[in-house]
Amino acid sequence: MKKFILFLLITFSGFLSAQDIEFVKKTVQNINQTKDFKMKTVPYSYFMDKSETTDNGIELKGFYKNGNLRKMEHFVGLSAWNIVTEYFFSENEKLVFVHSKKYQTVDENGYLEKPQLITELRFYYENDKLIKTVGAFINGEKTDYLKESQKLINDLKNYK
Repeated sequence: MKKFILFLLITFSGFLSAQDIEFVKKTVQNINQTKDFKMKTVPYSYFMDKSETTDNGIELKGFYKNGNLRKMEHFVGLSAWNIVTEYFFSENEKLVFVHSKKYQTVDENGYLEKPQLITELRFYYENDKLIKTVGAFINGEKTDYLKESQKLINDLKNYK
């Protein structure tokens, strides 16, 4: 009987979790299908002025619909890899999803012609709370994407 109750609890909690991320998936899908965004790009020179430098640059793009930030793309080029992180926001500009990919650009023989994906992470949020993570961190790397998204939003606002 205890095993049956435990099974029901696990099944029910999995069902609730799946419902929570369904809203996120629909929001991301709608954003990705939108064609007429107003886009703002923050170039590497802005980050250099803030003493944020990398070997291969930093770029931030904000995608706006009806004056609301709906998506950000953040590129960071380091000496051996590139990190591309996408942030998705609800219509009231709450973070709902983060998709981060890390690509290896250099191996023992030099630069790779085609960068190799080495890490892919997905983070699902609801009401500024992380509700689900998909993917594994390498070497214990962890980023507070909620805090990072606020910092990047400020960069978009401050860049003229």
